[in-house]
Order: sequence, then structure tokens, then C-alpha cells
Amino acid sequence: MDDLVEQFEAYADWVGDKSPLYERVTRAGADDDLLLDIAGEAREGQPGPETLLAAVHALLLQDSDHPLARFYPTCGGDASARGSDVPDEDPFPAFREFCASNEDRLRELVATRRTQTNDVGRSAALVPAFERVARTAGTRRLALVEIGASAGLNLCWDRYAYEYGDAGTAGSADAPVRIECELRGDGTPPLPETELSVERRVGVDLNPLDVTDPADARWLRALVHPGLRRRHERLDAAIEIARDDPPDLVAGDAIAELPALLDEAPDNSALVVFSTYVLYQLDDETIGELRGLLAERSVERPIYWLSLDPEENRAPATYRLVRFAGGDAVSESQIAEFDPYGDWIRWLDG
Repeated sequence: MDDLVEQFEAYADWVGDKSPLYERVTRAGADDDLLLDIAGEAREGQPGPETLLAAVHALLLQDSDHPLARFYPTCGGDASARGSDVPDEDPFPAFREFCASNEDRLRELVATRRTQTNDVGRSAALVPAFERVARTAGTRRLALVEIGASAGLNLCWDRYAYEYGDAGTAGSADAPVRIECELRGDGTPPLPETELSVERRVGVDLNPLDVTDPADARWLRALVHPGLRRRHERLDAAIEIARDDPPDLVAGDAIAELPALLDEAPDNSALVVFSTYVLYQLDDETIGELRGLLAERSVERPIYWLSLDPEENRAPATYRLVRFAGGDAVSESQIAEFDPYGDWIRWLDG
């Protein structure tokens, strides 16, 4: 229980400038046995506070007929909440009463769901990264395998529109998903001058989410803070795009599933294994297994690995490219720093 108290307090400190609502309820929740007990149902490795907050949000999205809903802009909350994410009154009494009234349903959600935030803003880092791979490989054809794909929304990266300030634009100009990414630093990210062709796209996840399933789509929405209107609008548009042409997703452990997925990649493409915010959740042994597997399979063909740099305590988030060939890593470089939700990027790779 002491560990959960620390989690609640740490989350309240972190989220304060992002969601006043979540800061207030988690800070009070750190001293509430019922909320701590419900959050304690979270699976091993899953954050209790965030999972509980998402579970409450999911139930409100399903049925907003509760006084707590007025604190949630996504659930018809008061107009006064839309600017600061929470009215002036204390939201905790309503939050606590909602949890007590829905205890069984919340316990089930917390025990069975994962924090699988599938923010498409992260695709702003993928566009120049994939272009970097294409130029290195000498082909415009890509075969993509995403690790920790969640609902696979970032596998649909080429169906979105991007704006990179002075560096230019990418994607389809009339796409319903628009991602505006501020450039920082002196580097200029490479953007596609001609279309990149995705010959194969597949994702693997321990628990992939199906955007055609209302409950899974609702969970994706519930993972986004209720006051972030722009992110919710972007997520809704991305869900609709994925529903029209759902990405291929495989349920299972990445190490176990990767060999077959690599075998299925078409020969005429650059083979790219990528992830966004996943590697930090893996222990050193698992990362080592993954690296060894990719190196071993590169005897047959080059493999490009894009991921967060696994070095501990690296901030901000740093994207890394490793090229495997002939059974070894022949090059490795940090190519970009980027915001977790695509708000900015600093291109590092000259």
C-alpha cells in the first residue's frame, strides 16, 4: 500500500500542469484507502493511479448520468470546466462517491485493462524516421512491424497530414487527422519528397485493441485526459480512419511472434521493426533478447530498428535507429528528440 501512496503522490506532482482535475483527485486519493485498494487491482507493471483514472473516465463516457460528469468536458461537463479542465469546486467528493458506487465495475476494469495510450502525435517522429530508413536502404518500399501497437493507430501514419513549420509538410493535405509539430534546434528532419509505399504493416501487442469494438475504442478515449480537447478530436478522427481499414494486429509476446512476422515481410521492401513508447516498459534482459533476435535474423536481410533509446534516465525522449546486417549491428545513432504527443521534434541526425 505504501508503494501505491507514493505512486499517487508522484502522479499528482507530474500531472499538475497538465490536468488540474487529475492532480486534485490523485493527491486526495493518496490518503483514501478505498481508491488505493481499487488501484491495487492493476496488473503487475501497470500504473495504479493512471489505470484507475482511465477506468473512471471509461465508465463516464459510457454513462455520464452522475454528478462527477460535470468535471469532465468529454462527458458534457460545464463550460466553466473547458478552460482549466475542472470547475472551481473540489471534484474529489464526487470522484470518491462515484468510485464507491461503481466499485465492482472499476475493479474489473483496473484488473483487466492496460494503459495503452495510442497517441497518433507520435507519428510526427515516425515520418522523418521512415524517410531516413528509405534513403539509407535505397528503396521507397517499407515493410513495417510495430511492437506494442495497442490499436495500431501509428501503423496508419501515412494516412495523416503533418506540418513541420519551415521544414514543410507531409502526408495528405485533406486528411482528417492533422498533426502540427514544432521544430526545435538547428537540424532539419527529412520529409518524403515522393510517397513512401507501405507494402506490409502489422503490429504485435500483448493485448491489442480493436477500434471496431465500442468498448476498446472507449478505452482509448478514456486514456486521454478529459480536458485535452485537441487530442480527443485527433484521436476520434484516427479511430475512424482505422475503422475504415483496420491494421493487422497480432496478440502475443513480441519475442515469440516476431520470427513469423519477419518471415512474412515482402522481399522487395526495407524491413523496419519499430515502437514508440514501449521499450521503457521492458527489462534489460528482454531488450537484450529482442536485440539478439533482430541481429540473428539480419543474416538473411538487413533489419532497421527504430525505438526509444533504452538508456536509463534519458530525457527528453530520444528516438534511435539501429541497422542490423549480416548478424550484427552495423550502425546505431540517435536521430531525434521528440515530445511524447508530437508537439515538437528536434532532429539530431545530420
